[in-house]
Amino acid sequence: MTDESYGTEPVPEPTPAGELDNVLEGAGDFTSGEGLVAFAGMVIVAVWLIFGVLANTYWVAWLAVVPAIAAVLLPRVDRAGVERYHPLPLLMKVLGYTIALVGVLTIIEDVRFAGNVLNEVFEVIGALVAYAGFAMAFIGARQIET
Repeated sequence: MTDESYGTEPVPEPTPAGELDNVLEGAGDFTSGEGLVAFAGMVIVAVWLIFGVLANTYWVAWLAVVPAIAAVLLPRVDRAGVERYHPLPLLMKVLGYTIALVGVLTIIEDVRFAGNVLNEVFEVIGALVAYAGFAMAFIGARQIET
């Protein structure tokens, strides 16, 4: 049996450029490189709080938590006050690369001590979310133009 209607459907028209702006309307600050670094900081702080402090299963090193907190707070304070010391994009880029570097060291440490780390499912979930935060920080830092 053959289907006679095959190929007779109309081809959808391309979406005008103005309509795509509505898709990103709720994304807010997280579409820029600085926003992605700040979101990565939020993810890492959340992993530290949920999986470390509350569940006591997977701990993110304080060396990653401190720049993550700074990446979350810096864009929310007075921008002019921050810019008096250093340009905010430069600071966010440095924080993003710092978080990513500490993330690489964390992944190496987790692989090296695989027998003692990542034994439980909840611990693995925490590690994977933290790894995603480290990757987001790197991608966001690369997008920032200084």
